[in-house]
Amino acid sequence: MKEKLSSAFFTFLLSFILILLLVINIFVFVSGPSRKAQADQQELFSRVISNYQLTEAIYIGRHAHHRITYIAFLNSEKQQLVFYDEDGLIFLLIDVPPVPQLLNELIDQGIVKESSVTYGYFDVPVFVIDTAQRLQYIDFSGKSVFYLRKGQ
Repeated sequence: MKEKLSSAFFTFLLSFILILLLVINIFVFVSGPSRKAQADQQELFSRVISNYQLTEAIYIGRHAHHRITYIAFLNSEKQQLVFYDEDGLIFLLIDVPPVPQLLNELIDQGIVKESSVTYGYFDVPVFVIDTAQRLQYIDFSGKSVFYLRKGQ
């Protein structure tokens, strides 16, 4: 009886150690790179804020096509967009454009959700639609600059 109890305890201990190692592995190797990238983006954003005295800037996101571009609102009023590169150099400052008719039609028809539309840069500033079915860039004047149907 004592031997069975000892064997069960040993099996439980090995199982616990295995589960602990799996959790640590997932934490370090799966979420670790994502957190590092997020920390790098935040550090770059902080550097841009301090270099250009953009005290009220709000980070929007990152877009990568031919080059990596970061986008932020200039202030809390969200009336101007700032585009900067991975070196922290601002290369474009523009007013937030109105949503073009083509994009409004896609949203009204239910083809695209408003939450899947972001800002990006594709030789010119664009609206980026990235869903499971499509990747589309619409420039601020409403012209579709790039369209890729996914899953074909």
